[in-house]
Amino acid sequence: MGGACSSTDDNLDGPRPLTVPPHRLEALYTFKLLLLGPGESGKSTVLKQLKGIYNVRPTPGELEECKKALHQNTLECMKVLCDAANTFEYSIEDADDKRTAEWLQEEDVQYNDALIDADQAKAIQKLFKSEAIQNAFARRDEFWLLDACEYYVDNVTKFAAKDYTPDEKDMVMCRIRTTGKNLETKLKVNYAKKGDNEPEQITYEVVDVGGQRNERKKWIKMFSDVKAIIFLVNLAGYNQVLYEDKDRNRMAEALEVFGQITGWRDESKMGMQKKNVIHGVDIFKNVPIYLLLNKKDIFENMIHKVGLDKTFPDYKGANKCDQAVEFIKDKFKEKCPAGKEVKIWAITGVARPEVKNAFREIEKDLLEKYQPRIKEEVKKCLADQRRAEKANQGCSIC
Repeated sequence: MGGACSSTDDNLDGPRPLTVPPHRLEALYTFKLLLLGPGESGKSTVLKQLKGIYNVRPTPGELEECKKALHQNTLECMKVLCDAANTFEYSIEDADDKRTAEWLQEEDVQYNDALIDADQAKAIQKLFKSEAIQNAFARRDEFWLLDACEYYVDNVTKFAAKDYTPDEKDMVMCRIRTTGKNLETKLKVNYAKKGDNEPEQITYEVVDVGGQRNERKKWIKMFSDVKAIIFLVNLAGYNQVLYEDKDRNRMAEALEVFGQITGWRDESKMGMQKKNVIHGVDIFKNVPIYLLLNKKDIFENMIHKVGLDKTFPDYKGANKCDQAVEFIKDKFKEKCPAGKEVKIWAITGVARPEVKNAFREIEKDLLEKYQPRIKEEVKKCLADQRRAEKANQGCSIC
């Protein structure tokens, strides 16, 4: 009795071509992107723009949330302006305006989820035009106020209509604080497939993390498997204060937080480093960081009235947008460790084409950086398959 080795019928025509399993290919071409930056830098606005660009439609729940938020945004802005008018001792003279101001300053107005009705909307617009409120509004760099205040007041009668549904611009302009939650969105982007082991789509998992101080301690929980960081800064912040700290300049805060993410160290203060401060020198050493200097439209109007030297005494340039933006870019580059390259764009987040163009550049750069690594993973996956097939072929005993 003898034994013989026999080949399987599958190998009669030679080895079959191997391909990476679809689930593995999708994982290789999935990029987790973190949107980071201080509060009100425009992270949620950029995310909403990206959803619109890649046809992610808002859900009925999101539309309703936006509707309520627009009412609350309007009430919050008007209350802040009434408080500021009192602080600056600007008197509201008109009796109707006084009643509106008193109503706005009632503690429960902002927190009872009641929607503004048509009469209240008209009263708000009338009060906003009053001399006292306009004088306070002119000094808004001295206190915290939502950037879109004028938009809310101009459109409050539309918001108050019974059949109102937020349109695309309203969705972008509404302010919903990312507090106690992270907003995660999957974007599917078509890819020019060139071979069997390339996908038809790339997936971007974009995570918007709250930017105010009490939210930043949660950032580190989101750092696992991050492929890139998109850090947003409010350009107009050079002349604004924080929501959570009225004595802190927004731009100064942004520079400090950005330095923590890039891993920059102030050598003169090495012995004075704060506890529980995030430093990215090791975590993000090989992770691309992209910087979006946002709200260029507001900055462009502001720079002609208030010079950059108000915040940066070393600025010797003119009150011109492009020149001032280049100076700010250099300030952020100084917050990068030696050898850490950061690509920078100045954008207006509410302008979709500008967000689209910047993200297209980010996509291109990401693929260039990660493609060699992905190809290596594909080779390993195919090599593992070949080894498995050879092990399964074996010999049969006759």
